[in-house]
Amino acid sequence: MDYEHVAARFANEGVPINVIARGLEVPAAEVRIWLNDALHSGRITEMPAVDWPPSARRADRLPPHIAAARDADLTIACMRAFHITKLQAHFMLVLVKREEADKHTLHRVIESQRAQRASRLDDNEETDPKMVDVVICHLRKKLKPFGLIIHTLWGYGYYLDAAGRQQVLSVVEKEVDGARDLNDNAATRNGNVRAA
Repeated sequence: MDYEHVAARFANEGVPINVIARGLEVPAAEVRIWLNDALHSGRITEMPAVDWPPSARRADRLPPHIAAARDADLTIACMRAFHITKLQAHFMLVLVKREEADKHTLHRVIESQRAQRASRLDDNEETDPKMVDVVICHLRKKLKPFGLIIHTLWGYGYYLDAAGRQQVLSVVEKEVDGARDLNDNAATRNGNVRAA
């Protein structure tokens, strides 16, 4: 099992460092090193908390429903619901998961996507950081019909207000639930065909 990959996936779901370490039965310091590498390479967008708050109930410790679904499912749900590109969908997820998204974090998203589709392994040239502004500009145009506004934090980054984040979450949750229903119906039909 590739523990580094598993740790990065859990970190993207908001699972704290010490919880990942306990689950994988490795030292927390080692997990922290893996996640630091993942953060610098753009595989995760933010470093998770160290541990759950001591006073949190068990139900509060679980990631919320929207974070529990795989990031790929959420990306596809955003793309379908808002008619946006994959990169724009990744930006949306960052804007929804954070109260404020700095330009550096959004640039790492661009670099992560570029690295995934890179055809040459030796291509280390980074994308111009101004691409963040270009992607946000296009995303704003696509979200305008939905009444969603991406606000600017001058010289820092961007954010969706709380109502906007909640609206995106509800639309994405409906899209994810709709896809699950379609899959369940298809599985039921396939099961009925096999039984016959």
